[in-house]
Amino acid sequence: MNIDSNQVLEYLHQVPSEESSNPPVLFLIHGYGSHEGDLFSFARYLPKTYHIIALRAPIVLSEGSYAWYTITFDEDMNKWSNDEEGIQSRDLIQHNVKYHLDRINSTREQVDFLGFSQGAILSWALGLTYPKMIDKIMALSGFFNPKLISDNEDSKAALNCFSSHGIIDPVIPISHTREGIDLLREHGVSVTYKEYDAPHTISPDNFKDLMEWLQNQIH
Repeated sequence: MNIDSNQVLEYLHQVPSEESSNPPVLFLIHGYGSHEGDLFSFARYLPKTYHIIALRAPIVLSEGSYAWYTITFDEDMNKWSNDEEGIQSRDLIQHNVKYHLDRINSTREQVDFLGFSQGAILSWALGLTYPKMIDKIMALSGFFNPKLISDNEDSKAALNCFSSHGIIDPVIPISHTREGIDLLREHGVSVTYKEYDAPHTISPDNFKDLMEWLQNQIH
C-alpha cells in the first residue's frame, strides 16, 4: 500500500509532571501487530520531565493491531519486509515529530525515540537519515536495516543509543541485531548494546538497564 507521509497519526500523550524549561520529548514507536498503548504502559516509569508521545502505525492489520510496513511470508516461510513502505513510514514519523513539536509549542531541536521490534528498526532508520533531529535512540529487539536510510552528510556521531536483544528471540534472530550494531558503529554511532536470556520481549532486567542508561544520559 502507499502510505501518506503527511497524515497525522493517532497518538497518546503524557505531559511532564515535573516542570523544566523546554522539556525533552520522547516518542514511542511500537512493533508490528501492536498499538500505541503498548509501550505507553511504560510512560509512568519514565523520567517525569518528558513529554511522552506514543504514535499508532498507519497500516491496520486487525482491530487494535497495526504495522509500520508489511511483512509477508513465502511458501517456505521466509520473511520479507516491504522496504518501500518502511521508508514511507520513516518519513511519516518524521512529519509527526514536527507536528507534535509545533502542537506543544516546543523549541526543542532534537527528540528521543524508544522503539520496539519494527519500531526499533524505524528508530535506527530515522536516526541515520535525520540525525540532527534526534538525540537519543533506545532500540529494543530490533535491528539496523541499511535499506531504510537515506544517505546524507550529517554526522551521526552525536547520537546516543541504547540497544538490546534477547538471545532466544524467535522473531528476529540475534545475528541480525549483532550485524546491525557492527554496521552502526562503523557509521560512527555510539551504542550501548546489551543481550538478555529472553525471547522477543522487554525483560525486567532489560527495562532496568534501559532506565539506568536513560537516567545517566539526562543528568
